[in-house]
Amino acid sequence: MVGLWGLCDNHEMLVTKIIGDCPKCHAPASFGNVFINRRTLTRGCMRCEYSQQLYLPELSKLVIYLDQFFLSHAFRSKVAEFVDCVELISELAHNQLIVCPMSSVHETETHQWRDSRADELWKFIKRTSRGQAFEPTYRVKHDQIMRGFTRYLSQDTASFPISREDALDDINVWDDYFWIDTGGKPDNVELTRKLKDEAVTGLVGLFPKWRKSEMSFEDHQAYELRSGGNGYIQLYLQKWNRLASGDLSAIYNSPIDSQIVENMVRHLEDEKGANPLLIAQTFFASQYYARVPYEYISSGIITVLRDRVKTGQFSNPEKAIDRLQGLFFDMDFIAAYAPYCDAMFVDAAMLPLVTDERLELQSKYGVKFFAKTNWNAFLAYLESIKTRKTPELARAIDLVYPRTKGIRAKA
Repeated sequence: MVGLWGLCDNHEMLVTKIIGDCPKCHAPASFGNVFINRRTLTRGCMRCEYSQQLYLPELSKLVIYLDQFFLSHAFRSKVAEFVDCVELISELAHNQLIVCPMSSVHETETHQWRDSRADELWKFIKRTSRGQAFEPTYRVKHDQIMRGFTRYLSQDTASFPISREDALDDINVWDDYFWIDTGGKPDNVELTRKLKDEAVTGLVGLFPKWRKSEMSFEDHQAYELRSGGNGYIQLYLQKWNRLASGDLSAIYNSPIDSQIVENMVRHLEDEKGANPLLIAQTFFASQYYARVPYEYISSGIITVLRDRVKTGQFSNPEKAIDRLQGLFFDMDFIAAYAPYCDAMFVDAAMLPLVTDERLELQSKYGVKFFAKTNWNAFLAYLESIKTRKTPELARAIDLVYPRTKGIRAKA
């Protein structure tokens, strides 16, 4: 379908992709693609006011999360199989079949890299994502918990709703020729690195206790959930104790997770006779909280790890620290984004944890997991996506992304 779209005189039009002569003024090599707005391609002439709009087919892109291990190896371009895989992913993205969004975890991990090419790696990650980005993990977690809380208050018995819009903008729009690059190097890089090291060292320090525990798998996951809920309440109380003592800086530098219980309390402020903290505590002890995807997945990963420690794995503390170095970053992005992804490429140490049959992550959320240890399965999965390219989609891609160069000129 083609329509007309008028432009003002004496303008400067950016014709991104020249496709030929203008159908109206017949100026040679002056007519082509100007921009894409969601599902509409605008074409115009850089010599006259003539323009067209072409309405594009609807898309149904798959979401694939590529972890830092994959992207770092692809960036270095030293391992042929990663280079070839990136080319396949680029082809699928060009054909509007997939999207590989970047995330706040990518940015944080990139700037932990002690290499002069860290900034270049970050630019590579942004190019691979084509400007698509997940919401920060803390925001996804917060929104999920608040949804679980409102469901608890109304005693909603339906399954926990999973809506991709909670974590991503609309992905089923056609990629424009340009996207805005924002953001910079995060603060406190060294502090983040220090806390990461301390966290994994502290975790491995728990392994001797885990090996002696008689707690069942289910009981340990329930324990992890209780600990998480208690942690949110403690963060809230610490913030307000600081404020009560006159430390107004608590407004600005308290942990962001302190806002979770704070927002629960605000949600209940119009309820006469309500004890907000008691209600929050009751929620955190309920199945409504246990079914919050972020909390279910993160507690489940730790529980599977504990179970493997009990069976004799990770017996060497130094090797365990080295192997689990990225565990908390990995657990954060998997817990936040897995419900919204069709597939995730994760670290080899993480794969057996997230695919443990007791968690049932694929059946619960429809996400497939891959790593270097099942590389052939990942390639087969990517190849299978090619079959989603219909003849109608192929024709539209040729219209939108012709193999021509753009040019700017005054009309």
